[in-house]
Amino acid sequence: MLTPKQMKFAQLIVYGVEGTPVSKGEAAKLAGYGDWYKEGSRLTNPTKFPLVCAYISNLKDEVRQKYGISFESHLEELGKIRDRGKKDNRNLAAAATTEIARGKVAGYYIDQKIVRHGKIDDLNLDQLYERMKTIKEKNEKVLEAKKLLNSSEESTSENKTSQQKKLPLPQQISDPDSTS
Repeated sequence: MLTPKQMKFAQLIVYGVEGTPVSKGEAAKLAGYGDWYKEGSRLTNPTKFPLVCAYISNLKDEVRQKYGISFESHLEELGKIRDRGKKDNRNLAAAATTEIARGKVAGYYIDQKIVRHGKIDDLNLDQLYERMKTIKEKNEKVLEAKKLLNSSEESTSENKTSQQKKLPLPQQISDPDSTS
């Protein structure tokens, strides 16, 4: 199960501080981790912390659902902005920037730097399959963790519901003097 620090870290990654995005290191520091510059990176590693990654994914899904952002609607909105730009140039940059920001919040854009020490073309078939297997295993761990998180959340809410149902109703005492 997730610790309170891990939950706070995930919330900071998704929501930032007062709407301002924070880095992994900043989120770890604000969540209370001592070795924050290393922990921020470790906590988002699906092989080491699949539950944290799954929780982050669930939070992002909630944001997308709350604001009605889907990949299709995002592409549609960008297409509309492009079409308006062909007709009229006023305030188009602001509209495009806003839509791209919506896409970033929804997680459709990931700012990352990749340091490559070779090209995919340089890999032989066995190396390529091994790399694909590694990627698949990482994703499977996150998917398994998401299922585990969702099932634990459902069982928690079911327990609360069943406990409420199990509470005995107050006993009615018959009153011989009553006129009912």
